[in-house]
Amino acid sequence: MSEATFEATEAEAFEATGEAAYEGEGGEAAYEGESAGEAAYEGWGEDARSRRRARERQIMLERQRQARLRRPPTPRRPVPAAPSPAVRQVRSEVRSLDLETKVALDSLRSRLSEAHRLAYRNAWAAEASVAASQVLDSFEHNLQPHDWARALIRSAPTLLLAPGKPIRPGVTGYLFDPRVAGGAVVAAIFAVGHFRGTTRGVSSISVTPPGTVTLSVDDSVNLFGVAVDQKGNAVDGITLTWAPQDTTIASLDTTTGPKVVLTAASTGNTVITVTGGGATARVPVTVS
Repeated sequence: MSEATFEATEAEAFEATGEAAYEGEGGEAAYEGESAGEAAYEGWGEDARSRRRARERQIMLERQRQARLRRPPTPRRPVPAAPSPAVRQVRSEVRSLDLETKVALDSLRSRLSEAHRLAYRNAWAAEASVAASQVLDSFEHNLQPHDWARALIRSAPTLLLAPGKPIRPGVTGYLFDPRVAGGAVVAAIFAVGHFRGTTRGVSSISVTPPGTVTLSVDDSVNLFGVAVDQKGNAVDGITLTWAPQDTTIASLDTTTGPKVVLTAASTGNTVITVTGGGATARVPVTVS
C-alpha cells in the first residue's frame, strides 16, 4: 500500500466519524489503534515518523477543540436599552427636585442656627435685666436723686439684645433695631418724667426736723432745709439764709447753706427764720 493510498483512506475515515470520533474513550481508542498500525510502517523510514508526529499533533489539537466546545458559553451582559424620552424627563425632574430639597434643607439649617444664636444672646439680656433690677433695689436710697443713673441702669441690658437681620435696609432698618428702638423709648420716658418733675419755682422751704424744736440749755441740733416746688420736688441752685429771732436764747453756727447747727443758750422761746428763692419758713424753738 502506497503512502498516497493510506493518507486518502485516513482522510475519509476522519470525515466520516466527525467530531463524535474524538469524544469519549472510544475516539481515543481509535486513534490509539491507528498509532499501533503506524508502527507497522516504521520501515518506511523517517518520512513515516514525521507524518505520524504530524497526525498526533492534529489529534491533540482536535481534542483541545472538542474540550473547548464542551465548555458552557460565557453569558453576555445584556446591553441596556436607551431610556425613552418620558424616562429621561422623569429623571431630570427627580434630579431638579433633589437639588431644590438640598437647598431648602441648607437654608433651614442656617435659619435654625441663627435662631439659636439670637435666643442664647437674648437669654443673657434677660439675666442682665434681673441684675439691673436688683441693683436699683439694693441702692435705692443712693440712686434716688440721680434719675438719669436709674434710667441708664434700666436701659443697659438692651445693649445685649441680638440685633438679628434688619427687616428693612438702610437707615430704616437701623432705627428699627431693637437696641436702638428700646434705648430711644427709655430716653423718651426719662425725658417726659424729668421735664414733668422740673420745678417752675420755689413754693416753700422744707425744714428737718419738722415742727417745734425743743432743747435743753447747751444742747445742739442740726437743722436741714431744702427749697421745694408745689409738687414737693427739690429745687436745685437755691441758697438758703438762716436768721435767729433772739440770739440770747438760741444761736446758729452759720447763716447760709442747707444745714445749720442750732445751740440753746438760755431758757425761753424763739423763732428761726429761713428764706430762699422767694419762700420763707419759720422754725419755733423752745429751750427749757
